[in-house]
Amino acid sequence: MDEREIQLGNLLADALAAFNDGRSADVDALIDQAGDDRAELLDMIELALMLQGPTQPTEAEIHALAATPTFDPRSWPAILTDARHANGLERPSLITQLADRLGFASADAREQMRVRYHELETGLIQPAGVQRPMLEALGDLLGGIRDTLAATRLAPVGPLHGEVVFNRTGFADVGNDTALMLMSKAMAPERTPDQRAVD
Repeated sequence: MDEREIQLGNLLADALAAFNDGRSADVDALIDQAGDDRAELLDMIELALMLQGPTQPTEAEIHALAATPTFDPRSWPAILTDARHANGLERPSLITQLADRLGFASADAREQMRVRYHELETGLIQPAGVQRPMLEALGDLLGGIRDTLAATRLAPVGPLHGEVVFNRTGFADVGNDTALMLMSKAMAPERTPDQRAVD
């Protein structure tokens, strides 16, 4: 074995150790040290990593990953309600703060904000359509849960809360979904420009 092969072997060992420790800058520096043999060292690292296979995560890493918002099994109605209660906020107070934060000053816009937030917290609309400013305002006002809301906004909304089930009863001759749609249309007045801005 000549000196070049020994040097490449040492660089390979150091690069693999740095890679496994997550020190990517060190890996880059070691590759640069190979000079003209850079391409060969890269091939050796690639082959070694392929043979090594993926590393097994530690128990602590698994628990940390499971605790991230991505793995939150709840949908927005539960997340919003729990966060609001945890922060001691009544819904009217939160809605006022949201309207102030988003710059909605008129009575029409504030009423539309109240309606939209009610729909979000009770599962009547999907959070996927919520715009970034609203998501960020909610996340900040509800105790810093921006990441949780962003990671779960595409999760399907679960069953409606008990408090809104009453909206779907009392129409014996039509299906519940049809009843809700009829009630929404019957109760929805013409929206003002400020109300449309909230949407």
